[in-house]
Amino acid sequence: MWFSFDVRKSRRLRANPKRGIGFEEARELFDQPYWVDQRSDVPEQYRAIGWVGDRLYSVIFEIREDEEGEILHLVTLWKSTKEELDCMKKTRKTGKSVSAEQIARLADKGQSVAAFFKPGGRMVQPIQRVNVDLTAAMLAELDQAAADMNISRQAVIKTLVRQALDQHYLAMRAKSA
Repeated sequence: MWFSFDVRKSRRLRANPKRGIGFEEARELFDQPYWVDQRSDVPEQYRAIGWVGDRLYSVIFEIREDEEGEILHLVTLWKSTKEELDCMKKTRKTGKSVSAEQIARLADKGQSVAAFFKPGGRMVQPIQRVNVDLTAAMLAELDQAAADMNISRQAVIKTLVRQALDQHYLAMRAKSA
């Protein structure tokens, strides 16, 4: 998984005792199962809640893409509480336009930030990077498919692998019936 973030902001977050870590350390949150829900539509931002060391953190991030695939751009973070995780299913949209940094400041004060997130969050498993060797012809086909669908090459590969696995499971189920 690729990450991007403002290095200067990361140093400020690490120096803030209410935050305690920078974005470099916060990447650990994505190495294990974490909770994710959507914060806003414009820009499209998400909140991930998970463990960094022995502490629960919340990270606001955006999903961006480049020629290599998806990049998680880390916007801000704060120490979260188990109460935040427990109340995820009860969240509601407030209609207020509040920046990610303002939400982080509210969390620093111990105030609930659940109202700033949409319902319907879910647990996410960590992503593991794999290398696949492809012929030049197959790579060209993938790039053409990506261009046709206006998505990244990585998204095409993920979709095709998921479809192949689903077909495999259906065939195995039919065979055992």
